[in-house]
Amino acid sequence: MTRVDDDTLSLHLEVALATASPALFDDLADSDRWKRHAAIGEIARQIVERLRCFEIRNESSRWSNDAQACLFPSDLGPIG
Repeated sequence: MTRVDDDTLSLHLEVALATASPALFDDLADSDRWKRHAAIGEIARQIVERLRCFEIRNESSRWSNDAQACLFPSDLGPIG
């Protein structure tokens, strides 16, 4: 997978969070579980919207274009 520069990623995340509504952050501390959950979802959507400018692809030849890479390999034996 292509690696995004840490400083660039940090800047985009900072902008996404800085442009979020202050009321949205207040909802993160709300006693109502549903409001907190909705606020988390909205913040995640704003971050995704901000990161749309990146083209992040899996460049490994092991994976086909239509298959998603697995988090864990099928062989969970010891590494060594």
